[in-house]
Amino acid sequence: MEFNPELEKIIANSRLVAINLNSGYISSFHFLIATLKSDNLAHKIFESHNWQFEKLIETLRSDDERKVNRYYLTQEFEDILKNSKFYARTYLDKKVNSEHIIFAMLANKNSYAGNYLNEIGMDYFKFKSECEKIRIVKSNRLLEIIGSNKLLVSIGLLHIINKI
Repeated sequence: MEFNPELEKIIANSRLVAINLNSGYISSFHFLIATLKSDNLAHKIFESHNWQFEKLIETLRSDDERKVNRYYLTQEFEDILKNSKFYARTYLDKKVNSEHIIFAMLANKNSYAGNYLNEIGMDYFKFKSECEKIRIVKSNRLLEIIGSNKLLVSIGLLHIINKI
C-alpha cells in the first residue's frame, strides 16, 4: 500500500517543521504540526477543536537540540508510519492518508504525539467519530478491534498482520 500524494507532502513538511524548530530528527510531533499546513482530514478535525498546538511548538522550540544536516525518523515515528498501512486497510482505503497516521499514533501507547493528543482530549474512537462527520468511514470490524487495542498494538500484532 502506498501513501497518497497529500500525505507525502505532509511528511515532507514534517522535515521543514523539524528544521524550523532546530530538531535533528523528525518525530510524530513534527507530523502533527505539519498537518496544519495542508488540507487533510486530520487538519479539519484539529481545526474544528481549534487546536493549533502552540504549547507543543514552544516545547519543541525550547529543546536544546543540535541542528544537523541529515534528518532521521525517530523509531517511534517510523513504527507509526509502518502501522499506518494497517489502518488504511482497516478503513478500506486504497492509499494511506493523514488520518491513518493519526489512528496509528492514537493506538500506540508509545507514541509521543498520540499521548499528547490523549492529554488534550482526543482518543482513537473520538477521532473516528470526528472522521465520520467529514466523510463516510467503512471498516473491517475485526481489524478495527485489533487496531484500537493499545496492548495488541504494543506487542506488535499489527506488524504480523501486515506481513500476512
